[in-house]
Amino acid sequence: MVRSSRLRMRSWMAVIVQFSATCVAASARPFVALSPFDGADAFGRRLECTNGPRGGAQIEYNPNYKKFPTLNDLDVDGFHSRASPRSPSRSNRHRPPPLTEVVRNYLVALHDFSPTLSCGVVSSIVVYMLWQFEASTSIARFLREHFQCNRYNAIRMRRFHVVILSAFSHATFHHLAVNVYAYLTFGRSVKRVLECYGISLWPLVISSAILGNLAFLAFDNGHGSCIGLSGVTLSLLAFDALIHPTKELRMFVSFIPLRISAYHLYLVLLGVSAMGILGIDVLERGSIAHSTHLGGLVCGSLFFEAFQRGWLQRAKKAYNAHWRS
Repeated sequence: MVRSSRLRMRSWMAVIVQFSATCVAASARPFVALSPFDGADAFGRRLECTNGPRGGAQIEYNPNYKKFPTLNDLDVDGFHSRASPRSPSRSNRHRPPPLTEVVRNYLVALHDFSPTLSCGVVSSIVVYMLWQFEASTSIARFLREHFQCNRYNAIRMRRFHVVILSAFSHATFHHLAVNVYAYLTFGRSVKRVLECYGISLWPLVISSAILGNLAFLAFDNGHGSCIGLSGVTLSLLAFDALIHPTKELRMFVSFIPLRISAYHLYLVLLGVSAMGILGIDVLERGSIAHSTHLGGLVCGSLFFEAFQRGWLQRAKKAYNAHWRS
């Protein structure tokens, strides 16, 4: 009796040990344990089975298990070089747009912000390109007659439009690049101030071109010609410096980086231009029209004074009331 109970106890212990080993193998490996009685699941479906690594139990591979790559897989199968193909839209997203599209978008955005600035830049570039065809007799004669401000054209030939058109004329690329950069830099700042009061930018640009060239005609010795946006850019600089006197400007003077406040630069340019008219050329460059620069600075200062006193705002209201009535 005692012996039979011991045998029965040992058989139950063997069953428990085998069942525990099967459960441990199923939890440690990506397999699912099957019934030891048949090769079918609970629904009677036939399963492909194989012997497990422990205990000889029937097991099935887990279909949801994803094998991790080993070093051998990386070397033999080229796993590291395989990549999902990128869609054309995603690859083109990081490709830079063509230069022509960038320039066109910039000019469109600039025109939406200020037609005065965009027209001034485009006109300066077009006239500069025409100056490169100076070998053509007809083009060179046309430019000298209508895009150069001198006493012969403005007074003797009565081509009064040269006091405006000559401001958008540049013969060298360096002259064009410096003036256009300053024109856009200070023009944007002045535009943001004036548009808050409903005042346009073009009256300041046109008046500074006229006053700068008139100053050149008044102080010139009668043998030179004046071209370029220098008078207009200095007029914008003067207005911006008087509005924002503490603004810090960064520039290069003979390849030396320099930081200076806008108001101090305004005073320096005012003094250099005044001494240049008196014959004291501080910069030692005879090709600089100091009278045009002084005329632009004076025009910007007067425009700022009219703005501060409210004369421009009242003139704007009177103009709108006249044309609406």
